[in-house]
Amino acid sequence: MIESTAAARLSDTPSPAPAAEHVVAFLNAHPDFLSRHVAGQLRETLEGVLNDNPALLADLDLPHPPSGIASLPHVQLRLWRERLARLERTIGELHDTAESNARLDCNMHEFARALLASGTRTPEQLKKIIHDHFAVDAIRLQPLAELSAEQIAPLQGWLDSHTPLCGRLSDAQRRVLFDADFPETGSAALIALQPHPKTTLILVLGRHAPDGFNPGQGTLFLEQIGQLAETFLGVPENA
Repeated sequence: MIESTAAARLSDTPSPAPAAEHVVAFLNAHPDFLSRHVAGQLRETLEGVLNDNPALLADLDLPHPPSGIASLPHVQLRLWRERLARLERTIGELHDTAESNARLDCNMHEFARALLASGTRTPEQLKKIIHDHFAVDAIRLQPLAELSAEQIAPLQGWLDSHTPLCGRLSDAQRRVLFDADFPETGSAALIALQPHPKTTLILVLGRHAPDGFNPGQGTLFLEQIGQLAETFLGVPENA
């Protein structure tokens, strides 16, 4: 009670200020007063700031405990910061993927419009429209019936799956589909088309970049290109 009364006099007494000897006497009697008083004021101030700006804690540097002593709050803060950094990276990657998909979706829309507007429905016209709308360095439309059993063998596993294949081609696949016109380091996408019963075509899209067609990118858009191309070639001209 005596301490609190003295503290009140020190902190709240209006002018004139207490005499210096009274301050000295009080501090001599209570040497921990300033540390406790300042710590309490600082805590209240920080709590108010952090309540209004909780994100500040993520970047706030806190004093470390003495060497050799583990501070659980510091460990927890470090773990939360690492988790936040991972989440921010993930969000950034998702944002980039969403933007890329949005651009590709627009290309797909324009590609479909061009197919619908075309009065010529030939393999050459299909390849031209693909070139106009997608970044490809080479396009082949190979009738399966024109390949020998020996040539089909390197493609058999893919043909059985009915799923577009994308990535690096084996040397045997590259020779069958591109002869010597495509670099070994390039990547390709293979899409099977069946515009008419008993007619199978292999649509081959090639990029010189090794990761131009990457298996990790998925095959949804390749499947859509194949469906549109298949319908385009399956409809007679001037129909």
